[in-house]
Amino acid sequence: MSQPAAKQPDMRTAMPMTAAWIERKRLDMGKAHVNDCLRRAIAGEPGRFYALEGGHVLGTPFPPASPVDQWQQYAVVNGVAFAAFIAEPAAVQTPAQERAPC
Repeated sequence: MSQPAAKQPDMRTAMPMTAAWIERKRLDMGKAHVNDCLRRAIAGEPGRFYALEGGHVLGTPFPPASPVDQWQQYAVVNGVAFAAFIAEPAAVQTPAQERAPC
């Protein structure tokens, strides 16, 4: 008889520093932006959100060409207790800026 799979702890329990950091980022960057980054990173999109805490990982790493890459590598190689990275919100453009030629 097979055993049921063990239930994974929820993120807030397994990664409390990450959860607190995400809440601060929601205040700083806006809830919609942060939630979008989380959803896309959990779905596997790189360069949106990545966090490490106490042996747990959430999100997808930023690509090697990213300015964040060195910090990610440092966190992994040195086994830091907590590290988190999120994409900056895009600059808001006015309609005139959107039509401007490149």
